Amino acid sequence: MNLADLARVRDKDLAGEASAPETRALMHAIMSEEREPVTVTRAGHKVRRGLVLGLATMAAVAAVAVGIGLVGGPVTSYANAAVSIKKTDGYFSVNITDPTADRRSFEEAFRAVGLNVTVKVVPVAPSDVGKLIGPIVPGGFKWHGSIGTQTIRPCSSAFCGKVWMPADFPGRVVFGVGRPAEPGEPYVDEGPLAPEGDEALSGYTSHGKTVADVRTELSRRGLKAGYRLVWQYRDGGDGGTSWFDEAVPASRIKNDWIVASTRFHSSDTVDLYVTPGKDAGPTPSPHPEPQWYDMPD
Repeated sequence: MNLADLARVRDKDLAGEASAPETRALMHAIMSEEREPVTVTRAGHKVRRGLVLGLATMAAVAAVAVGIGLVGGPVTSYANAAVSIKKTDGYFSVNITDPTADRRSFEEAFRAVGLNVTVKVVPVAPSDVGKLIGPIVPGGFKWHGSIGTQTIRPCSSAFCGKVWMPADFPGRVVFGVGRPAEPGEPYVDEGPLAPEGDEALSGYTSHGKTVADVRTELSRRGLKAGYRLVWQYRDGGDGGTSWFDEAVPASRIKNDWIVASTRFHSSDTVDLYVTPGKDAGPTPSPHPEPQWYDMPD
C-alpha cells in the first residue's frame, strides 16, 4: 500500500508543514504498527480515532488534514464528497460531484479556500441539475476586480467551471447548486430574461402570438399556463427605457394580448411573458420580488 498515493499529496505540497504537532500525531497514528489511538485538536473540538484504522479511514483522515490546512488559514485546494475547489492566481476552479449533497458540504469547501460563501441547494429544470448558479452578491458588488462564473466543457462531473472573484472580497456571496425539482415544484432560474427570445416549447414559436393561441398549444401538450406582464419604464439615469416583469393572475390577462416569450416555471407549467395591451393601465413602479437567494435557509 502506498500512503502517498492514498492521500494524493506530494512531499513538496507539505514542505515546511511537518513540524506541526497535530501533523506529527496524525502521521504517527497512520504509520504505527500498533495503530495507537490519536486525538487531533483543531478549532476548539476533538476528533478521536479508534485503535484500528481501515484503508478508507486512513485516506479520509489524511484528506481532512490536508484540506483544512495544517498551519491554519485558507488553503489552495480542497475536496470532499460533494465538490472540489482549487485556487489559482486569477480564479477558483470548481468541480461539483454530488449536487444533492447538504449545502454545508459546499460551504465547507468554499470557506476552506478563504471565501465567505453561502450555498443554497435549489430546485432547477433537468438541464440545469448540478450546475453552479451565481455568484450573487445581495448587497451589490462594490470592490476591485470582477465576479462571475464560466462553465467548462467537456466535464466528467455534474459541473466543471471557473469562478473568478477577488480572494480578499469581504462581502457575503451566495451560490446556488441545482438539484432535481419535485414534480410541479417551481424552478429557480437566475438567468437574464430575453423578453423577445426565450422559447419553452420545442418546435413552437410563441413570440408574436396571442395569449389565446399559446394557451391552446399548452393545453394540447398537457401543460398549464402562468402569466407575467413585461412592463417598460423610463430609466431616470440616462433617459433610456428599462423593463421588469410582474407575476399576475389569469384574470389580469386578455386573450388578444401578445406573448413576448415563454419559460418553464415548473415541470407542468409554462410562464407566458406578455406585453401589456393598451387597456392594461399605467405602468406600475418596479417592485422586486423575493429571490431564491433572499429566502431563509
